Amino acid sequence: MAERTPGWVYAVYLALALAGAGLPLALAWEGFVGWLAQARSMTSLAVTLQVLASGILQGGLYAVIAMGLTMIFGVMRIINVAHGEFLMVGAYMAFVFFMMLLPEELHSLFTSNLGMAILGVGVFLLICLPLMFLFGMGVQRLLLNPVVGGPELTPLLITFGLSLILINTFISVFSSDFRAIPYMSGALVVGNLALGYPQVISVAVSAAVTGGVFGFLKFSRLGKAVRATAQNADVAMVCGVNVERIYLYTFGFGTALAATGGVLISIQLAFSPEIGGIYILRSFAIIILGGRGNYLGALAGGILLGVIEGFISFFVSQGSQLQELAAYTLLVFMLLVRPQGLLGGIADE
Repeated sequence: MAERTPGWVYAVYLALALAGAGLPLALAWEGFVGWLAQARSMTSLAVTLQVLASGILQGGLYAVIAMGLTMIFGVMRIINVAHGEFLMVGAYMAFVFFMMLLPEELHSLFTSNLGMAILGVGVFLLICLPLMFLFGMGVQRLLLNPVVGGPELTPLLITFGLSLILINTFISVFSSDFRAIPYMSGALVVGNLALGYPQVISVAVSAAVTGGVFGFLKFSRLGKAVRATAQNADVAMVCGVNVERIYLYTFGFGTALAATGGVLISIQLAFSPEIGGIYILRSFAIIILGGRGNYLGALAGGILLGVIEGFISFFVSQGSQLQELAAYTLLVFMLLVRPQGLLGGIADE
């Protein structure tokens, strides 16, 4: 019988996690208080609201990316390390369509007209998502289906190998240089807030996709089968659910959601074949914060992480380095204090 871990060990873990997360947050709070002390006016309030709004917009994008990962984990109980690379593939598909297949005469319309910019994103998704859904089903059928339900390390290693293959393939084709899509510039001004058009488009698409996923899982017959499989695959099979087919569809849906995040990132930021590593780590943090396998938890965790990052990066000098420290130490703290996450796992719904 294994010996019980002494209580003081957990106390040390908690102290380290609190220190790691608390230092950046304390510095951010100090910067925030100092900002208010120097400028007690509507200007300081407007800047604070701007930071909060930007964090929420970024968190919405994080949520869409993490939702695909938490869906795959919740249903299939596998950790898809290649999820970030699926996102990268979606970004490059949008790049290829815009820069290589779209006539140059139309480029100016996507960069100057808001309606055409929104339409362009819709076209990107209509092309990208079905292809990535089929790609995800192919990966599940050929690589993961034989090992689902086996040792957890096996699918993790398979997806890790797949991620390396995708990274090196895209480096060979596109090089490791950063690429960017010249998309809609400018900002939407709402009162004292200035929200970049690409961010507004991204959060609108993210909200639509998130709402569609929730509606699908809640009301459709296939969605209910997915939820039943996530809660107990054996019972679902006894009730007539084709679990193997649900696994196939689930991995396809998760891959398509990752590609959605890639398309939305491509209109905001420069990207390279190695960009997936950044977002897979954030996705892990989000699903731990919100609850593994919990779709509402992915939304809550994504927005929370986005707001924390925005708060720290603005109010702390060199905050871009500290925001990752805060995110991942919060992850460790959550695992120690509430392993099921803020909203609990899917089995708790």
